[in-house]
Amino acid sequence: MDVVIIGQIVLAAALGAAIGLERELGAQAAGLRTHMLVSLGAALFTLAGDVGIFGSDPARVAAQVVTGIGFLGGGAIFREGVGIRGLTTAGSLWVTAAIGLAVGVKQWQAAVASTALALLVLWSFKYVERNLLPGRHAIAVTITLQPGAHIDAVEKEIERLLPRARFLAVNYAEHEQTISLTGRADTPGDLPEMAERLRNVVGVAGVSITR
Repeated sequence: MDVVIIGQIVLAAALGAAIGLERELGAQAAGLRTHMLVSLGAALFTLAGDVGIFGSDPARVAAQVVTGIGFLGGGAIFREGVGIRGLTTAGSLWVTAAIGLAVGVKQWQAAVASTALALLVLWSFKYVERNLLPGRHAIAVTITLQPGAHIDAVEKEIERLLPRARFLAVNYAEHEQTISLTGRADTPGDLPEMAERLRNVVGVAGVSITR
């Protein structure tokens, strides 16, 4: 077997593993094995197109890989509370497929450099998001009102306590009424204090906050 082809396969798996390890350490849905397989598969498809299997060519194979990885990345995205999780992992899968394609067409330097840059983005910018962009912490708040509470007065007090809140709905049931809204928390540690402030509002019976 061609030593170069073996080297391409091994390199594709190794570069995919580097990105997958970061996702694995972050307890993401797609981790080490998934990223290795994506990079390896992309490289193999490209190699198959390069030798003319199925009458194909690398450009057409690359287009099909890009299309297919979209479905795999979509499986890593899900809604949690008011936010959406998995977008970064989906992006890392997309980049990993591109790295595998680059290895398949012997663009070694581009593949290695892209892997290093992807790891830099995943590691360093995670710190920036968590510590320098506190406004990104979105929360969902559900407030249960006491029987007979004046809802307009409660809403005004909530607006005072949560100036960046956005009211979504007011639900009336037979035995209770609730207010649903989204807001922002500067840090996760602010949630208990925020819940206590809302709980002390006149007319509020209960508060539920999720991220």
